[in-house]
Amino acid sequence: MSTDTTELPDALKPWGPWLAWFTPDMAVELGALVQRMQPLLGRFRGQTRGGVPEPDGLDDLRRRGPYERLLATEWLLADELPDEFLRRAASSEHLFLAPRPRAREAEKSIVAIFDAGPLQLGAPRLGQLALWILLARRAAQAGGVFQWGVLQQPGGLEGADDAKNLRSLLKARSFEVASSMHASEWQEVLSSLDNPPGETWLIGAAPAEQPAGARWTSQRVCFQRAVLGDVLDVSLGGEGGSRRAQLPLPSSKAGAALLRGDFAERLPQAVHRQHRGRISLQRPAIISPSGQHVAVQLLDDAGLLVFPVPVDGQRKAARPKYQYWGQSLVPLSVMFLGKRTGALLSNAHSKHAGGERSMHFWQVPGLASFAAPEPTQFRAPPGLAVWLPSAWLREGNAERVCMIDRDRRLVNWDVGGATGPEPTLVDAEVFGMSQWQESDVVYVAANGHQLVLRRLGAGGGRGSETLLCQRTDNTAVLIAGGWRWKAGVGGVAVRIASDSARSAEVWRIHEPDPASAGGRHGRFPQNWRLFEVRASRALALIDDLKHTRHALVSLSPSFDGLDLHSRDGTETVYKAPERIEKVSVSASTGLAVMLTVHKKIIVYAVPQRALRAVLHGEGASDAAA
Repeated sequence: MSTDTTELPDALKPWGPWLAWFTPDMAVELGALVQRMQPLLGRFRGQTRGGVPEPDGLDDLRRRGPYERLLATEWLLADELPDEFLRRAASSEHLFLAPRPRAREAEKSIVAIFDAGPLQLGAPRLGQLALWILLARRAAQAGGVFQWGVLQQPGGLEGADDAKNLRSLLKARSFEVASSMHASEWQEVLSSLDNPPGETWLIGAAPAEQPAGARWTSQRVCFQRAVLGDVLDVSLGGEGGSRRAQLPLPSSKAGAALLRGDFAERLPQAVHRQHRGRISLQRPAIISPSGQHVAVQLLDDAGLLVFPVPVDGQRKAARPKYQYWGQSLVPLSVMFLGKRTGALLSNAHSKHAGGERSMHFWQVPGLASFAAPEPTQFRAPPGLAVWLPSAWLREGNAERVCMIDRDRRLVNWDVGGATGPEPTLVDAEVFGMSQWQESDVVYVAANGHQLVLRRLGAGGGRGSETLLCQRTDNTAVLIAGGWRWKAGVGGVAVRIASDSARSAEVWRIHEPDPASAGGRHGRFPQNWRLFEVRASRALALIDDLKHTRHALVSLSPSFDGLDLHSRDGTETVYKAPERIEKVSVSASTGLAVMLTVHKKIIVYAVPQRALRAVLHGEGASDAAA
């Protein structure tokens, strides 16, 4: 949880760890509601743990008590002066020993049940948002934990560790009005807990003042929008009595953003970077095979913005570089070799010696301009919204560029080869390619009705072949990169079914089986284990190192996040503050680069679940990522 509260007013800093999830303006407006609601809660009243308390020595002498604890001198009086003994008993003048009870610690946890029905839409939901933060801090101060659930969904309790939990509350909308059945089911759930909570809260539209016999929670809160003005009517009832107040609501702009969940954790200022110029949203970013550098096409200039990806904890990032190729040239593909970028460009206005349209290798030593090949050899029409998949390979003195054209032909150009700048056909029908190290790529090609895995190196021709599976009519392939290809097999995802009407796809994941050993020193898996996932808008297959598994990364259905699909299910790993227009994911490192609708560049490391950088340029919004 972030604790950067330097931008908050002093009065709001007690809730800083939770308000740090919001942009500064939203944090101030929501914090004002939190601050005003705080006095209504009263002090923490945790229930003591059950059972008969054991005595812990003697406390003092008292005038009342059971006669088995009557002072011994009083019994002597009964023998000598029985009438005086009876008089003292009638007047409550006897002295009794009072044992000291062993101190019992109160339960410190808090459970809150939120009504997510239609009566809590709008302003009451903002009240729930503020109370969620108040209860989270209340539990932390008491040394306990805060858990919450939805009244219409009995049984499930969630934590309060980060902003994702708070978003879950906002997403838990129901058109079902809360009923007594929901309450009775929750009552059973809470009574079955191993450790009953110190406080239980019910937050909804039900009146806070209820008969003691009808209550099943220690505290009840009722939120309603006041009849006049932007005011929230809050009433609270419980063991400490009833309280009521009318609190001003955040502005309509901030309130709408809060209800949509358009907030994210505010990041240290070092994560945010500035660059000059405007980026193009026509094509996705290009990521180097090592995941250390990113290139993004510029909008106003014919060239690229190239920047290194900051590593975790890096305070000072290197400045981005700007590389230009000329206004008359149209880029077809961009590739990395280490820190260097290269590109294949088309020039429709410049003719080669034979009068044909020319192409040009930019910043690729040993390759220059050449006449555009016939479409039957290499088809790459200019103006495409995607880059042609390419790889720049080098090993010793051998160097070549590999590329897949629009007709799925894999061709390569050998630097300094006898064929000159003419492309050489490697495979006729290729569905995917991944560069897993500087000198080699692995790709999936069709061999009749089958799909096979093949390798291509910088210095040699087509390498070994491994049967993958049968091909289908709508085949698509994603290949994971990484070290597993060095002496065994890596991860491969094959699309086996597609429903365009529902934007649903079924992908079969071929994951390296750790139980099968082979290769050098017996450390590398040689076989696959298979499982299927459903995803739409799949982007890449990565090695999710944190969980030692392969997972499919996809763009969320709402176009504002990244979802991860694995054998363990589907999870949202990142939520962007705005719509994502283009996104690239490195198959080797799992680094994702997103271009948003307001032209921000967001760099996120999926395996580490860490935000690496947010770049702002001209025309980019200043909203936090």
